[in-house]
Amino acid sequence: MKEIETKESTPEQLMQMLEVQLAAQRSHRAQSGRNRAIILVAGILFIVVAASGALLVLDQMLVDLRQNERLPESGATPVNGK
Repeated sequence: MKEIETKESTPEQLMQMLEVQLAAQRSHRAQSGRNRAIILVAGILFIVVAASGALLVLDQMLVDLRQNERLPESGATPVNGK
């Protein structure tokens, strides 16, 4: 944008420049608001997916632990390392 000296500018020109600057700021704020919303939604989605994955892993660990505890009761002996 060109800067116009205030001595040469009329009040109408100054108002027009102010309106243009305000419109540019509104446009910038609207764009940053959309980006912020997208980042927020993506972050919440990531947290939900990560929590679901952790829950599945812990559930599988619990199932494996229960299966290992039942083996000696059925008469089978667990195999150690060799």
